[in-house]
This record gives sequence, structure tokens and C-alpha cells, in this order.
Amino acid sequence: MTVIFLVVFVRCGDNMSGTVTYSVNQPVYMPYLEFRAVKTVKPAQKMVYPGKICLYGDYLFINEVSKGIHIVDNSNPASPKLVAFIDLLGNMDLTVSNNILYADSYIDLVWFDLTNPAQPVEIGRAENVFENTLPPLENNYPIKEIDWTKGVIIEWEVKTITEKEEFRSNPYPYPHYDFLSLSESASWGSSYNSSSGHVITGVTGSMSRFAVYEDYLYVVNSNRLKVFSLSKNSVNKANEQYLSWNVETIFPYDQKLFLGTTSGLMIFGLTDPAIPTFMSSLSHIVGCDPVVVQGDYAYVTIRGGNLCGQNISLLQVVNISNPSAPVLQASYNMKEPYGLGIDGNTLFVCDEGLTIFDATDPVLTGTMKIKQFSSIHGYDVIPYNGTLILIGNDGLYQYDYTDIQDIKELSALKISND
Repeated sequence: MTVIFLVVFVRCGDNMSGTVTYSVNQPVYMPYLEFRAVKTVKPAQKMVYPGKICLYGDYLFINEVSKGIHIVDNSNPASPKLVAFIDLLGNMDLTVSNNILYADSYIDLVWFDLTNPAQPVEIGRAENVFENTLPPLENNYPIKEIDWTKGVIIEWEVKTITEKEEFRSNPYPYPHYDFLSLSESASWGSSYNSSSGHVITGVTGSMSRFAVYEDYLYVVNSNRLKVFSLSKNSVNKANEQYLSWNVETIFPYDQKLFLGTTSGLMIFGLTDPAIPTFMSSLSHIVGCDPVVVQGDYAYVTIRGGNLCGQNISLLQVVNISNPSAPVLQASYNMKEPYGLGIDGNTLFVCDEGLTIFDATDPVLTGTMKIKQFSSIHGYDVIPYNGTLILIGNDGLYQYDYTDIQDIKELSALKISND
């Protein structure tokens, strides 16, 4: 849409003043006390806008973007059942560790007891641990102003404003904001979270910003890596590091954190889990960038276009046998890749639906296509014990890949268009 300004000039001596009429996105606030009072586990709700996913035991936890979390009984992947919904405003990410579900809620971190996974019980909340984010806009009108003292912003209203204005060299009567969309920033999560000792950790997708290692939760948010120490009844902030790159995803593997950023791969060591130590980085062209790791290789998809930068999209294979000096060994053109997952010799990439590659020789992976499902729009995947869990813009799909040459769809749980 085009923003139209109607200006009426009035001259007073040597000064120019007048009125200006324009349309803006005006924030709709929910007071902090009100948004924190929403603690409801509801009956199952239909999926409308699914996002991040986490597998924990026989259950799937699926983020409904900015609204809450669907709980799915997946004891039979051929017949998954929506069993409950956690009403959690501003939720964009989640993970599970030791029977505790951790999730963001706008600026707060909230955790739930999963003794009965179908009926989670909220047991804690850490307030003001994340930066404020703005919900997505659906048009090109500017943002007039924001007053964070009024609460969290849950949506926008387009308003036409007429006001007096003294004209200066800047012709625009509204302040500039660096716009951060919930759906892009948090969004569209990483990999197999490792287990260590007594810690039993859920499996998240490659687009995740949450990861657990031992008794620590790691959260990446734009240019920060936040570390929280975990116990059943408390979460305490242990460390926070400023990162120079715009970090989007996190993948824990082999006592390391692999961070996907818009401009490259970063590797941190976890010799001391409370204080991740920078090991190395590898730059690439600007683009949205999840990463998964297996053995001596990291697999990275780079998506161009939209808010992701230039228009080139790639699958890259990086040798990380020396994590202090990663080496790019292969790069393959992609159409529009999102998440990916690796299991044994098979790489699953959400590109042109779902594309499956033979990764027996990692360097040749991009040339070894096994199969493609082009009728879906894959967003992220979790390959686990022969079952592929895929979340797309039209719902949840699951496939049996025990015979990689004869991959079969097990079920499809579609979103609601009502």
C-alpha cells in the first residue's frame, strides 16, 4: 500500500507550519498483568498457523504462532490426536527437558510440569528476560509510536491521524523503528537436542531458538545468546553474551552449540556449559540460515528473498572436523529452503515441498536426490527412529522412512481454514 500525506501549509514569519494527515499502524496493547494472568490449558484447538515443533516421548508440542502450544498424542504416528492446547500469548518457541516444558511468552519465559503431558501445569515464570518484539504487520503503513509502559503489543490498528507539524528537513512525521516480525525473527527451529547423564531432552526442529544441554537452557534472540540454569522449580539466568551477527537458530551437538545466522555459521564450545566459549565462524551470503550437524559435517540451508536478503538460496556442506576452523566443502542451489534434518545417511530438506538426499558421501549430498514430495510446503522436520515428522503451512505430516527407497506417508493432520 502507498502512504498518502495531506499537508496544509501556514507561514508564520520565517517558519513553516501546518497540519499533516497520514495513516499509521497504531499498537494495540494488553497490560502486563492481564497477559500474565492467562494460564489456561484448554481442550484441543484446531491448528491454524503452526510453527516450531518438539517431540518428547509419545507427545508432540506444536507452537501456534504467537497464540500458544498444541499438544498432540503421537503414540501412533499413523493416527496423531490433538488432546489439549496451552493458551500462551506471544509464544514462538519451546523445548522440553526432564519433564518440564519451557516456552517464551512475549518478554517472559514460562515453564510447565509435564507429569501428565496432556494436562501441563504452569509452575514458574521468569519475567522480562526477553526483548520486546513486534507482531507482524499486514501492510506498509509506518508505525506511529510505541509506549512499552502500556504493556505487550498484541496487534495493530490502522489509524488516520491529522496533527499540527512544524516542517523540518525530515519530511516524515513519524519516528523510525527497526521492525522485528514475530513470525520471521522467532521463527521459521533446530535439531536433535542431546541427552547427557540424567537429562532427558526433547527433540526440536532445525528452526528452533531454544536448546538444552545438561542442566542449561540456551536461547538465541537476534544478537544475544542467553543462558539459563535449570531445576524443577526454578530457572535462573546464568549468562548472556552479545553476538555481532543476527542469530536465528541453535543446534546443540557434541558439547558444542552451532548457531545459524543471517550471515554465517558460529560455533561455541560447552566445556563450561554455563559460559559458552566462541570457537569459530564461517561467513556466507546473507540469508535465513538453519543448521544441523552429524559427525564431521554441518548442513546449512540459506534462504534468500523476502526479509532474508539477496535472492540466492543454497544448501551448504561444511567440514567441522576441526571446529576451530570449519571449511565449506560443497554448495548446491536450492529453490526456497526452510528447515532440515539429518539421520544416518539421509538428509531431509524442506525445499520445493520436501526433498530427500542420500548423504552417504556428505560432499556429494546435493547431487544425490532420493525423493521429493512437492505437494506440501514444508517448514521444518524432525527425523527420529524411522519416522519423519514434518510441519508445513497446511499442517502436520508424518512419514515412514525405514525403507528409504519406499518412503510412505503415515498421516496428515491438516490445519483449519474455518
